[in-house]
Amino acid sequence: MSTENFGRLDMENEGPTDSENQKKRGCYVSLVRGTVIAVLGFIVLLLVILIAYFAGEKVVTYACDDKTTSIPSSKDDNLTNTCARLAASGNVQICNACYRTPKDELDIRLPSSLVPLVYDVNLRPNIYGPDPSEFKVTGSVKIQLQCNKDTFNVSLHINELDVIENSVTVHGGNTDFIVLLERDAERQFLILRLNKKLLAGEIYNVSMSFWGHLTTRLSGLYISSYQHGNTTSYVATTQFEPTDARKALPCFDEPALKAKFRITLERQESKTALSNMPVAYSEKLDDLWVADHFEITPKMPTYLLAFIVGDFKYMESLTKRNIEYRVWSRPQVTNQAEYALGIGDKVLTFFEDYFKIHYPLPKQDMIAVPDFPYRAMENWGLIVYRESTMLYDNKATSEHFKQVIAYVIAHEVAHQWFGNIVSPIWWDELWLNEGFATYMGYFGVYHVETDWKMFEEFIVGVLHVSFKDDAVVSSHPLFVPVERPSEIAEVFDSISYQKGAAVIRMAKFFLGEEAFQKGLTNYLRKHQYGSATRNDLWVAWGDQTSLDVKSIMDTWVLQMNYPVVSIERTSDGMFASQTRFLLDHTATDPGVYTSPFGYKWDIPLTYTYEDEKHLDATKIHWMYRITDSQLPRPGEDKWILANVQQQGYYRVNYDDHNWRQLIRQLRTNYRKIPTTNRAQILNDAWNLARAGLLDMRIALDTLDYLSAEREYIPWKTATVELDFVSSMLQRNKLFGPYRKFIARTVNEYFDELTMNNTGASHTETLTRSLISGVACHNGIQSCISEAQLQYRKWMQMPDQNTIDPDLRSVVYCTAIQHGGIEEWEFGYGQYKVSDIAAEKDRLRSALACSRETWILSSYLQKTLMPEEIRKQDTISTIVSISKNPVGQPLVWDFVRSKWTIITEEYIQVFGMKNLLVGITNTFNTKWDLQQLEDLKVKQPDMGSGTRAFQLVTEKTKSNIEWMENNIDIISNWLREKHFL
Repeated sequence: MSTENFGRLDMENEGPTDSENQKKRGCYVSLVRGTVIAVLGFIVLLLVILIAYFAGEKVVTYACDDKTTSIPSSKDDNLTNTCARLAASGNVQICNACYRTPKDELDIRLPSSLVPLVYDVNLRPNIYGPDPSEFKVTGSVKIQLQCNKDTFNVSLHINELDVIENSVTVHGGNTDFIVLLERDAERQFLILRLNKKLLAGEIYNVSMSFWGHLTTRLSGLYISSYQHGNTTSYVATTQFEPTDARKALPCFDEPALKAKFRITLERQESKTALSNMPVAYSEKLDDLWVADHFEITPKMPTYLLAFIVGDFKYMESLTKRNIEYRVWSRPQVTNQAEYALGIGDKVLTFFEDYFKIHYPLPKQDMIAVPDFPYRAMENWGLIVYRESTMLYDNKATSEHFKQVIAYVIAHEVAHQWFGNIVSPIWWDELWLNEGFATYMGYFGVYHVETDWKMFEEFIVGVLHVSFKDDAVVSSHPLFVPVERPSEIAEVFDSISYQKGAAVIRMAKFFLGEEAFQKGLTNYLRKHQYGSATRNDLWVAWGDQTSLDVKSIMDTWVLQMNYPVVSIERTSDGMFASQTRFLLDHTATDPGVYTSPFGYKWDIPLTYTYEDEKHLDATKIHWMYRITDSQLPRPGEDKWILANVQQQGYYRVNYDDHNWRQLIRQLRTNYRKIPTTNRAQILNDAWNLARAGLLDMRIALDTLDYLSAEREYIPWKTATVELDFVSSMLQRNKLFGPYRKFIARTVNEYFDELTMNNTGASHTETLTRSLISGVACHNGIQSCISEAQLQYRKWMQMPDQNTIDPDLRSVVYCTAIQHGGIEEWEFGYGQYKVSDIAAEKDRLRSALACSRETWILSSYLQKTLMPEEIRKQDTISTIVSISKNPVGQPLVWDFVRSKWTIITEEYIQVFGMKNLLVGITNTFNTKWDLQQLEDLKVKQPDMGSGTRAFQLVTEKTKSNIEWMENNIDIISNWLREKHFL
């Protein structure tokens, strides 16, 4: 084939042209040449006949894998198309001219020429028999497609499945097509090359059968199991988000490619099958097998599909609008699902009323499965949970776990609107899903558990978490371009979730409740059953206000990090200025993301003064991407407090005089400052000091009042900052004196609270658990002795655990820490036999508290034994052990030695970040940094952990600088306080 002929192949969907067959009139050939041509023609004809014969059902398996020659990437698809057509015509040697686009130029997005309309899916997960390694799924799919642009290809996603070649058909317009199959493993594509063109405006059907192995990898369609007496009961269940529906069926696995689905699940009569919709009818196939045919779904993306086959029981109720609400679980624990049923029903009804859009499906199922990689997944009509985030036992589950259960349920139910009714066009807008679900999770629980102070909880559980992770140059904007599955997995992080929620909360504040709510309703109604972008939301909100919503919000969504507003009084007045906040101001920005606004934000600055009677009466002073802004000046010795109720996504720094006035207020009457702002003062001061923007002594002095503090949120904030310093000092001689300081600070409050929760409210119970943990961990003997006493009583009567559920974490850890192998083995035995998910989680974490090296080494080995520690719990268990100063070096060696098996078998979307951040939390020396860099050399391809590795490297460097700058200051401060 000549170069000129290949020059024609850059035209998209260009078929063989007339010019390829044109001949000049009056052309004559010699006899010899004619004979040669005739022979060649006969050979080509013979090849065509052979191909047609062996193709069976008009299918030829075809692959072009010669990658030795480079061809411009823009020509690649059309080159391959033409190669396929010529191969189908008999020229099989044409494959030698086919090339792949270089890896770094691959486009993993599906072509836009075809969109799915309806899927008919039939699956038979075979989970019966003694050997789960033999379990398989067989299935078939028929996809009705609309052609939007002429094409010779049908490209769809597939991964870890085998297609039965002679089952593949393409039909439409009374035409059957010859199909050549190509697998592009790198892009996870199955490409059907056709001998004829699919025409724009026409409807086509693609059908195929397939099969795959069922594994325990917790993605796609996978196996879970549980023990029922001496019997192992197996479950087939799914987790598809973001890109794993293709592991269960060939499909168009992108969020904007919504379609309707008719699902059929085949099962044996002893099992129950569940999917997104109710069962329309069941069909008995033979003596063993039953096929459950489910009602057709609304338009939805593939990642929201769910299929479950197993032995489960349910509880049910009807919502106010007659939605059938069911909660499913293992038969042994069905009674633990009652709380989840009540919360789910209430929250769904609340969101229907708030959004003014009815839940559109006839049923809502929630199910707790034994093995699940995340807390939960919002599959439309069938939300899947870990057992610990759905099941509640009122005698064994703590108030903390109860709050987690309520929040996770509200988060997932909120997704039924944000993500399900309206989906993002692509994963670069993931924050629209997860940011809203995170905020609405707190919002929903606030309205059904009204005494839990959930908006205060938001400050420490969301805002401060985001502040920490978004203060580094390895962060990313909320809107972040992603392509490959590993890149998509990376953005399922605290930026998309927590920062997204914090920015939405700020928008609600400056828009006002009515504009916020009405805008959301209009946004959901306009785009329901479709896809949307952030700009669609800006329009909906902009219609309700005179503010330029897009201009404001783009500054928060299109650039990473956040500002610190510095307020300083001078002889000329009070001035506010903004700069980009970074924990390490010396860090080199890698330039992956550039700010379109020069790291300036439109800030809704709020402030109040010491003389104000109502500090909640806030004034908004807009700082529109400007550096300096003048404010009214308070009295000479009066303080100003900015970011009232910490509604804004920014930190606040003051001149030293104002900081001293705020500290004076805390010491004399801390209640004058709102609870959330006391938490803000602590969080801002300590992080500004870490960044070198505030004298460390001022941060230390904010703790002076803490022994008098009696509210949960400031104490929770303080413990986070105290724990950071502990993690930095645990290998330093100052660790002992520092622990004495903490013990003195908490001692009075611990003696007041004791370890008795009788009659306590929800928030009082959380506070007692927190303070007891600080007291025991920092060596207060009365706390340690009480914990040991309670644990020994339990050891003497294992069937009668009288330890308060909200104190069990403290008691278990303390007793195991100060005990030996007897205490550890008792705890592990209870972990193995407990049928309460929250109790198992508590014990699993407490087992990491031992101070015996050999015990921790043995425990680490168990983390890679699924029969001992479930796969879903492997990473969190390893991280728990690493938090123990004795366990940290053991974990670091263990993870490096087991890197391949951990990353291939146990890492899910969040897993790599959780692992790397968790096990390097105390890194603060140049030797630690060198070990990190050595790991990167040994493991250059971090996949979905690439950004996480950059994060921990940057934080290690920041910790090194913190040690160099602050050790002497802390030493002198402790000496002044007589702890040294």
